[in-house]
Amino acid sequence: MSEVDLSSTRADPGPPAGAVPAARGAAPAPTLLRSGAGTRADVVIGLVAALLGGLVFSWRVGTPSPWRDEAVSVAVAARTPEQIWRLVQHVDLVHAPFYFLAHALFGPSVDVVQVRWISVVAAALTAAALHGVGRRAAAVAVGPAVSRLTGATAAALFVATPFVSRYAQEARPYALVTLVATLSTYLLLRAGSGRRAGWWVGYALSLPVLVSLNTVAALVLLAHAGWALAAGPRVRWRAALAAGTGVVLALPLVVAQGRQSGQVAFLQRPAPGELLAHVDFALGSSPAALAVAGLAALVALVAARARRLVLLGVLWGVLPWPLLWGLSQVHPLWTTRYLVFVAPGTCLLLAAAVTVAVRARRAGVLGAGLVLAVALAGLHLQLVFRSPSIGHGEDLRGTAEHVAAHARPGDGLLFVPDGEYRYRVLTQVYPEAFAGLDDLALAEPAAPSATLVGTTVPARDLGAALAGVQRIWVIGGVGPVVVRTPEDREAVRLLSEGYRLVSTEEKRAFSVRLYVRTEPAAG
Repeated sequence: MSEVDLSSTRADPGPPAGAVPAARGAAPAPTLLRSGAGTRADVVIGLVAALLGGLVFSWRVGTPSPWRDEAVSVAVAARTPEQIWRLVQHVDLVHAPFYFLAHALFGPSVDVVQVRWISVVAAALTAAALHGVGRRAAAVAVGPAVSRLTGATAAALFVATPFVSRYAQEARPYALVTLVATLSTYLLLRAGSGRRAGWWVGYALSLPVLVSLNTVAALVLLAHAGWALAAGPRVRWRAALAAGTGVVLALPLVVAQGRQSGQVAFLQRPAPGELLAHVDFALGSSPAALAVAGLAALVALVAARARRLVLLGVLWGVLPWPLLWGLSQVHPLWTTRYLVFVAPGTCLLLAAAVTVAVRARRAGVLGAGLVLAVALAGLHLQLVFRSPSIGHGEDLRGTAEHVAAHARPGDGLLFVPDGEYRYRVLTQVYPEAFAGLDDLALAEPAAPSATLVGTTVPARDLGAALAGVQRIWVIGGVGPVVVRTPEDREAVRLLSEGYRLVSTEEKRAFSVRLYVRTEPAAG
């Protein structure tokens, strides 16, 4: 069955008088159902998707320990708006909207669970918006009942995927980016199916918002371009004008963010295995999940009737992976969390398999089976992501609790290697655990210095800072002590010459070492 132009689709007025009814089992005529009943059905499905997403994504949201980036979100959001603005002038501009949002919602007493709720809500709303995208994208080729089931399947897959849950419980903006990318796509499809200029304006304005949250997410424009090119001339030139306007509006943000490119200097050129590892992670990290997803994708590519839905799914949910990997061979930007925004596209591609069914009942059974298989295959990983110590990869909470349980008032505190926000940020997120300790190498705290974790004293002054301190807690990474700066080398020298190591406690990604001053030799 040939697809029709989305821009020319109208509500089905019913067969003309004298028309011969369609043969039993034939595919229904394509339509974008605009009746009140159809609209109400979509609203109900969207609300159910959002509610289900909220239940799944909020489950044990406070259980995993935060990792270092989440700790930074909380620490920065707790500052005054003036202090946040001073910081983002030279570092973390890309996360400025998220910091201001968290501060506006929760104020200076913000904690990690509150910030994670921003992601929970954003991901839940994404599920609802994804139903709208899937329904409209499938309606170009299949009847309203099957297209509605396709959208519902995409939304349910989004909720069931462990990869989505992982970042729906992250105190960072990745779920918010995914929501904006999905809403932007919906605005494009909505604009193309109507004649109101307001939808095009909304689409154009969504693009600078998307870029302000994550520049990499602009790769979703590839999917938008593919959809527009397949939609016909009327939609094509309007989409080009709206997207071009949005890109022009976003350019100042791109330039400003580019000046802070040193922030991602730690990223390395990815090996081929990292691309495969991301695919494994994104699709469920189990043979069963990979098999189910692979089969659904194969069916969608070979047999699905909604070809433009498949195109949208491939360009949004698949192409950005190898594209970012290839770009990172020249300018490293590869990290899994930058690709969370592709998850809705992947779900759309898998849900396209539902359109192989002619009858709505068969489509419903097929969609339910697909969602159930993905949910069961990913259940183990859902539990892993909610583990207290390993859920988010680092155990800041356990590290702080160990220090709080064993430290004494007047003890000293060092971070080796120093200058890495992953370590000193502990004192901002868990200040009560370090309240009685003296941060010996800290020259100026984070907020007054407009830095992430503060400034440190030069190597020549470390000796004076350690004078008279009997016990020193040293926090760093697991394994051998790493030194990267002259200050690190001086700290290690002073510890080795004047102190002895009496205990080591290792948490996930952190070590806590206690050094006690060596008694001077008898004269």
